[in-house]
Amino acid sequence: MGTTGWIVLVVVVVLVLAAVVFAVNASRRKRVEADRARAAELREQATAQAAGLEQKQALAAETEAAAERARAEAEHKLREADRLEAEARDAHGTVEEHRGRHSSTLAEADALDPDVEHAAPRTDQEAHATERVTEER
Repeated sequence: MGTTGWIVLVVVVVLVLAAVVFAVNASRRKRVEADRARAAELREQATAQAAGLEQKQALAAETEAAAERARAEAEHKLREADRLEAEARDAHGTVEEHRGRHSSTLAEADALDPDVEHAAPRTDQEAHATERVTEER
């Protein structure tokens, strides 16, 4: 091979190497641009998710506050129910006390009244009251 052959061979090798370098650089630039585009797309998606996340977080906080209000209201109603039950027990006790006095008074009146037949009391409570009055004498 002569000098011209060597020169042509070197030029061809240099051109092939330049083409390979150019192709690699072009491919790398395409990949970098695709990565940039994908990163921008992911950032937009993350921004949209952040807005949704804030809404969900606000909804969770609102739901938690509603649960606390409901719990406080339930506790208040439970205390009120306990108070009313105690009041009802007291009222029943008072009624029984008054009923006992009433029965005793009726029994005493019946015991004193000569027109009342003493053989059969009118009710169980009155019978009990009559027995108490009779025992007291």
